Amino acid sequence: MRVLLFTLFFLCVNYLLANTTLDTTFTHTDSVIKPTEDTINKNLINKNQHDTLNIFAKRLQLLNEQTPMGLDYNLEIQRYIDNYKGRNKALISRMLSIKHLYFPLFERELDKFKLPLELKHLAIVESALQPKAKSQSGATGLWQFMYLTGKQYGLNVTSYVDDRQDPYKSTIAACNYFLDLYEMFGDWNLVLAAYNGGPGYLQRKINEVGSYNFWDLHPHLKEETRNYVPKFIATNYIMSFYQEHGITADSIRQTFYEIDTITILEQTNVSTLSAMLCLDEFLIRDLNPSFKEDVMPKNANLFLPKSAVTDFLLNETSSYIFINAVEKKEVLINEERLIYSVKKGDYLGKIANEFDVSVFQLKTWNNLNTSLLNIGDKLIIYVKTLEKIQ
Repeated sequence: MRVLLFTLFFLCVNYLLANTTLDTTFTHTDSVIKPTEDTINKNLINKNQHDTLNIFAKRLQLLNEQTPMGLDYNLEIQRYIDNYKGRNKALISRMLSIKHLYFPLFERELDKFKLPLELKHLAIVESALQPKAKSQSGATGLWQFMYLTGKQYGLNVTSYVDDRQDPYKSTIAACNYFLDLYEMFGDWNLVLAAYNGGPGYLQRKINEVGSYNFWDLHPHLKEETRNYVPKFIATNYIMSFYQEHGITADSIRQTFYEIDTITILEQTNVSTLSAMLCLDEFLIRDLNPSFKEDVMPKNANLFLPKSAVTDFLLNETSSYIFINAVEKKEVLINEERLIYSVKKGDYLGKIANEFDVSVFQLKTWNNLNTSLLNIGDKLIIYVKTLEKIQ
């Protein structure tokens, strides 16, 4: 009986197994999760963005391996890279042109002071390589020195000259300032932050946060200083990989290697040098931005094209005779000599205003010891020509 029951049980189990499906495929098609076209496209976009960001990170890593500056990569830096290769593309084209005039000077002095050569790009962040650049706070020159900081580092400011606008002197001052800041903070990102915000401000933030890591301090800094280091790193990137982004340089006007220096022993001005050396006045101003009001004082050191310096020295005696002749009005440049007849109601101030000259000039030109005039008096007046006015 037990054998019969066991046999019946075994047969029932086999029957059930034989008639039960073991197919594991889904019978309801709406339960299958299929990737949509939007999902596929989104995944591809994310992958492409990730690959692109990896390229920027790898390129910065290449630069970082060649400097102690700490050229890290993050999305804050990427924001400025995107700006430079996009909206501010024209600025980079201009910087690629002007750099030939200033970068050799920067590199030479940075090397002398044993400083990272990448600091040359800071002048782009500070002034866009404009030696006469002035900020709302009063900072001036390629390296944007404030008056007191400039004085501290030997940059003199007079009625005729502003050394903060002198490319050579201001670069030496900047190098000394970099050394002092590195001595204080021992980290180049902190040096940059202190250069922008001031060492006292930065030290207070370090004390508040309790860290000497710039990126720890980053969220606690004022906006300008917070953005300063990312902007500097992005500038290093774009000036190194501009070709990869289709950026080309504007035409090159002049290079550092074609420039020489000369000391002028007599006071002169831009228009006199321009006429004497056949140089464009704009070029003379560009090469000598530290001089105010177009006046070069006695014993001034000038930067001029090498060919012009050679011409001046080969004809040095004649050059000074010409300068003195212009000063004495024996030779006129961009002006003409008029004889004015004094009329009823005239006085020196009225005449000076009419011809856009000063009362002092009228007295000097006419050897006047008094302001009294008589009707019919003849006055010599030197007026600017139309060419000069334009």
